[in-house]
Amino acid sequence: MKKPHLVLFVAGGLVAAGMVISFYGSAIITQGVAITDGLVSQASPLELSRQMDPAVAKTGIYIVHTELSGVTMSVRIFDPLGNQIVSKTIDEDRTEEQFDLSSKGEYRMVLENIDSQETRALIGLSHMPDKSIVALNIFGQAAIISGFVGVGIAVIYAVKTRRKSS
Repeated sequence: MKKPHLVLFVAGGLVAAGMVISFYGSAIITQGVAITDGLVSQASPLELSRQMDPAVAKTGIYIVHTELSGVTMSVRIFDPLGNQIVSKTIDEDRTEEQFDLSSKGEYRMVLENIDSQETRALIGLSHMPDKSIVALNIFGQAAIISGFVGVGIAVIYAVKTRRKSS
């Protein structure tokens, strides 16, 4: 390896390309996510509605992020007919679960605080992203990591060859 600057240039290009691919994949994944946040207490649940269609994706996904860990909450999802299709008690600060979409229409998510302690929460509702879009995002991240490894190798080699020549 006579020219470490060439390896450094290629590795830098890999990092840049990986960042662009990863950004593009993330933008596609998050463009259709309905998100809301607010304070959740026993008296005031947090609600979110979103139009969903099984023709887009047969699986939906909901996300719950809370400020405090150990606060017990209940999340329920209702289909367009008003039937409860998901009911789960959560006590983690981050939860992400999938559910099946039965029909086209407005799906509603309700987050209720079971504990007496008021806490801030962020909830999201969306279609499950296509596997090819998720793979695109993972490929971008792998390119970034590979590029940084290449940069590290080129720098180490350049330092070693400089020491030998002096």
